[in-house]
Amino acid sequence: MNAFLLALQFLTRIPIPFAVEPTPKNLGNSVLYYPLVGAIIGFFLFAAAHLLADVDTLLSAALILTLWVGLSGGLHLDGIADCVDGWIGGQSNVEKSLHIMKDPNAGPMGVTALVLLLLLKYAALTVLLNNNALSILLVAPVIGRASVLFLMVSTNYIRTNGLAEIMIQNLSRNKAITIILIALIPYIFITNIYSALLITLFAFLLRYLFTSLFNGITGDMLGASVELNGLAILLIAALH
Repeated sequence: MNAFLLALQFLTRIPIPFAVEPTPKNLGNSVLYYPLVGAIIGFFLFAAAHLLADVDTLLSAALILTLWVGLSGGLHLDGIADCVDGWIGGQSNVEKSLHIMKDPNAGPMGVTALVLLLLLKYAALTVLLNNNALSILLVAPVIGRASVLFLMVSTNYIRTNGLAEIMIQNLSRNKAITIILIALIPYIFITNIYSALLITLFAFLLRYLFTSLFNGITGDMLGASVELNGLAILLIAALH
C-alpha cells in the first residue's frame, strides 16, 4: 500500500492525507504501480469527457487537456522541454547535453516543443471527441506510464545519485515486464492488435532515439516518454 501511495503522490496532485516514507524499497516498488496511477488519471479524463458531452467540442477538448495537465502537475512536460533543449544545445556532446538538461530554465526550443506537444494533444482530443471515441482516454495514461517501466528495465541510466537510479536499483525486472504486458491488454481490447503493435514500435523507436543521442536515459527522458507515448496513442486513435 505504501508503494502505491508513493506512486500516487509522486505522479499526481491528488492529495494524500498522510506522509509516505520514501525508502529505497518503496521507491522501487512504487514504479510497479505507475500504470495503475495512469488508470486513475484515465478514469478522471473519461468521466470529464462524459460530463462535458453537451459542451462545444473545442472547449471540451481544452478543459480535458487542462485537467490532464493539472492531475500530474505538469510533471512530465518538464522532461520534454529539458530533452529538447539538451539535444539541440548539446550539439552531439552528451556531457554538455546533460548539463543543459539540469538547468531549471526552459530554452526557446524546449518551449516550442511543449507548445507543439499540447497543440497536437488538443487537436487529437478534438477529433476523438467528435468521433465519440472516449474510451481511448482510459488507456492513454496507462500506456504512457508503462513506458517508464519499459525504459527502466531495458536501458542504461546515465545519471548518478538521481531519484530514478534508486528506483531502478530496487525495481523487480520480472514484475515490471509482467505489468507492462498486463497494461497492453486493455489497450488491445479498446483498440486492436495493430494499434498495439504500432505503439510498441514507437516505444522501441523512442528508446533507440534516447540511446543514440544520450547513450542512455535520465529522469527527464522517462518523463518525456510518458508524454510522447501518450500523444502517440491519441494520434493513432485519431488517425484511424
